[in-house]
Amino acid sequence: MLGIVLNLILISLAVLALAAGTSFYVQEKEAGYVRGYTHLFSIAVFFICAGYGIMGFLPYVNYAFIPRLVGLYGIDVFLLIELSFLTMELKRKPGIRGVIIGIFTLYVLLDLLIFGRPSALNYVRYDFHTAYENKMTGAFFFHYSFVIVICLVLLYHGIKWYKSQKNKRDRIFVLEIILANFVLLFAALPDMFNLPFAKKYPTFFYSLAFSIIYFSYWVAIRYHMTFTPTVKNVSQEIFYSIDVPVLIFDLEGAVSLFNPAAEEKCAIKDGRKATIRDLFTLSDVEILRLLAKAKKGSPGKIETKIKSDQKPCSIHYTIRMDYTGEPFCIIGTVVVKDIQNSEETEK
Repeated sequence: MLGIVLNLILISLAVLALAAGTSFYVQEKEAGYVRGYTHLFSIAVFFICAGYGIMGFLPYVNYAFIPRLVGLYGIDVFLLIELSFLTMELKRKPGIRGVIIGIFTLYVLLDLLIFGRPSALNYVRYDFHTAYENKMTGAFFFHYSFVIVICLVLLYHGIKWYKSQKNKRDRIFVLEIILANFVLLFAALPDMFNLPFAKKYPTFFYSLAFSIIYFSYWVAIRYHMTFTPTVKNVSQEIFYSIDVPVLIFDLEGAVSLFNPAAEEKCAIKDGRKATIRDLFTLSDVEILRLLAKAKKGSPGKIETKIKSDQKPCSIHYTIRMDYTGEPFCIIGTVVVKDIQNSEETEK
């Protein structure tokens, strides 16, 4: 029964990793190449955990090599993606990056051909669980020599990356990612030395280790981006500090969000769910036209007055789209007209 539980954990981690990577890719459009790498890492972890999880459930040992090959592919690709990510962070020249990635891509292909072939391992069916036994042949030693070499290369590039960082926050971020890789080295020991627990559940430890590495990376990246000057982070400060009233309406005309300038100049009361009709002297027809245009995604401008003090103003509005291309809110900037200055200008 323990085998069923462990395999269910692996399948759950596979789905969770893929969901986390996909959500990051969809939401963090300003993350640059990190966005793509985060998604690629999640796909690799999905292959690892799903492949070995399905192998554990598979009752037919003659076909167990197929999902196991998927898991092995995920491991090799994960390490290759990490190496590519580190060389990108270190800003290696394209030619040097190409040589490094090319050499290790060749190693990956050889590892899949040598250690991934059906006869490389003995597959065994226990009660409710399928596992494999290492033959301790050349294929086994080739695989682990490849893993050790690439881990040493990753460690070297990780140290170089750490030394290249100038501020404390970036160094902590790099250190978190480097230390996560040591989880993999320790997790591989039971399988390498054929320890008792690893004989029956050889894939669980290192599959879990890759999941820990990925989620450690995911959390570190999300936390690091909180303090990265992206439009998302900076715009929030601008929104609350700018001295121009900014209102965000839903597509029905209800105010969802407003900055302090809008609260003051439009006399929005705390705890009150205001609407565009409550704040401005717009007729029902004008409001319906504005909302109809907004639902089509069309920006515009409308002249009106603020209800609280009858000051003339213009609302310049744009429409924000969601990831499917559908409008989901109206962002209105209120430009209040100075009556006294206007009269002096006319005179």
